[in-house]
Amino acid sequence: MKNRFLSFLPVFLIIFCVFCPVFAEETGPVSGNIYLYGETHSDSSCLDKELEAWSSHYETGIRDLFVELPCYTAGYLNRWMHEETDDLLEMVFSDLENTAFDSPQLRHFYRQLKAVCPDTVFHGTDIGHQYLTTGARYLSMLESEGRKNSTEYLQAEAAIEQGRTYYAMQAEDPNAAFAYREQQMVDNFLHEYAVLDQKNVMGIYGSAHTRLFFPDQTGSVPCMATQLKMLLGNCISSADLTKPVVRSDTVTLNGKEYPASYYGREDISWAEGYLTRDFWRVENAYEDLKDSPRTGNYLPAYNYIMEIRAGEVFIVEYAKTDGSLDRQYYLADGSTYSDWVLNTYQIIPDE
Repeated sequence: MKNRFLSFLPVFLIIFCVFCPVFAEETGPVSGNIYLYGETHSDSSCLDKELEAWSSHYETGIRDLFVELPCYTAGYLNRWMHEETDDLLEMVFSDLENTAFDSPQLRHFYRQLKAVCPDTVFHGTDIGHQYLTTGARYLSMLESEGRKNSTEYLQAEAAIEQGRTYYAMQAEDPNAAFAYREQQMVDNFLHEYAVLDQKNVMGIYGSAHTRLFFPDQTGSVPCMATQLKMLLGNCISSADLTKPVVRSDTVTLNGKEYPASYYGREDISWAEGYLTRDFWRVENAYEDLKDSPRTGNYLPAYNYIMEIRAGEVFIVEYAKTDGSLDRQYYLADGSTYSDWVLNTYQIIPDE
């Protein structure tokens, strides 16, 4: 039976922001893979999954772990990895007080990581947060070691300058500051990746920076992972650890049963006539449904609460204020809504 609740989606539910991104030139062929994981900072569930993922990659020979920290904070962590005491770790965390990283859970994560993956090398690609404390102390340490002209010193100086610029901008225009930070994180990542000669690496960042085909938190530029995807191509993969599958369901489409992964519910009461929408990914259904009739409606990737990929089928079910449910089916065929946003197209399968 055809879906009785199909209707044309209001444009405001589909297109909620306009992007005017500016990018560096696309890089050449990439030899290594980049595995990104998006987290909620200091969340125990995310940290457990990250340790499991890093341990798995570590077993394959990967040693370079990119993190959402300034390069000088990562430098201290690298020194701590070879120390018998936690003095350097505690110094780092004392400077992180009152931030999202200041937690016993994150301290425990680093201690576990040191125990099970002792050859880990941290690479910090964020701007220069804590530049008056951690950053200044790091420069003084390198200077005392006679390394004022070293690459490490110059890199720390550059990160500190980024930090100064960001916090000055934030006082005047927070959105511009956030967009500036996103771009610097991309540039810093690319620089560090090039230094490694494009080895396989893993990265841990807040999920706002890692969701493919999504904008940054301002909606003005693509997020870090999306920009990296555009520049580096298929070597980029990303997993959002903040949006796990809630449960597994079964749906029948065109007379065939498919497993469907349910990701949760989003409040859209801001849209007149609507309350919520729920999201499923229908597993292994694309080949069977790719030739289904299309309605002409579409839903760009940034509307979904989970990461989507080409060759997948989705269910989006809208709850309306009149008590009705509007269940709609979409597929991603690989085409895009804009230069960088993957699009999904509404189809009409038989139920």
